[in-house]
Amino acid sequence: MEKLKRYYATIFSVAYSSCGYYLAAANNYGNIAIFNLSSLLENDEDDSVDTSQTYPVFSFSAHKGPIYSLVSTKQLIISGSVGEVKAWKWSDVKRSEGKAIWTHIIPQGENLTKPEVNCMVLGDKEGKTLLYIGCGDNKVYCLDIETRTVKFVLEGHTGYIQCIDLGNTSQECITGSEDGSVRIWDSRKGGEAVNILEPHKHKLASRPELGKWIGCLAFDSSDDWLVCGGAPTLCVWHLRSLAPSTQLLKPRVTSSVVHFYDDIIISGGSEPCINHWSLDGNLQIEVPTSATNIYSIGINSSLTQQILSAAGSSCKIDVCTDFRYRDFSLSFC
Repeated sequence: MEKLKRYYATIFSVAYSSCGYYLAAANNYGNIAIFNLSSLLENDEDDSVDTSQTYPVFSFSAHKGPIYSLVSTKQLIISGSVGEVKAWKWSDVKRSEGKAIWTHIIPQGENLTKPEVNCMVLGDKEGKTLLYIGCGDNKVYCLDIETRTVKFVLEGHTGYIQCIDLGNTSQECITGSEDGSVRIWDSRKGGEAVNILEPHKHKLASRPELGKWIGCLAFDSSDDWLVCGGAPTLCVWHLRSLAPSTQLLKPRVTSSVVHFYDDIIISGGSEPCINHWSLDGNLQIEVPTSATNIYSIGINSSLTQQILSAAGSSCKIDVCTDFRYRDFSLSFC
């Protein structure tokens, strides 16, 4: 049975501790695993990796259903599953204690099933840390994590919310959905979409044979550019003109995760590799991965040695200290 579970394991999300030396990962069985990276990162290039250090220092059952999203604050790991969000103290899990300190239930409303928490992102507003929660009921809930009260709800999508990002000032929130739209919200207005993009209607992005759903998006550091994709081709969009400018084309590959990083774009999706793109749309590097489908790419910039981790349809998490190749793989189980 354990071998079968490993075979069907999927890791949907990863998150780093604020110190950068711990990695949390969440899988489709509702478990969270904690990895200590410190000794692995201290290895010299010529040293072989001690495989015993690639296993979790602690793992625990966090939810009854799959965990689709993780985010991390200085004190907390926050996980999103089916119909609920839970918070765990980093100080507790580092001591191998896995008791949630709070749980927030997503309203079921008139739905027959509980909404999945597909994506989450943290932002600040008036000195408060807010958690934006994108769900399978087509809504985004903005939660004050200190008081656990919902400040406002973003409504307008007609399909599952699959991805969220915030601008640098947290004033703009951007969401992507299975309805094929990308909506840009002004969080100061608490629920008004100021612009709507529909990539599947643009010639540069349209791939009707694959569908119209949006699986990933990201703001750049200037908040002037957006990259998004899914079934439509991954493209860079100019936000002032609301027009696509650059195509990041891989035929028949759908995209599940994307990041701007320095002067490159890093993406993953329905193939066993991570892609590095130049800003003019040229594919620079393909880094092979253990997973045949990539659902999460975590980039940790809090250390002098920056780390990229990639996870998806595998029990392995690939770690790159030099983003051009895989250094070693962690084993969830």
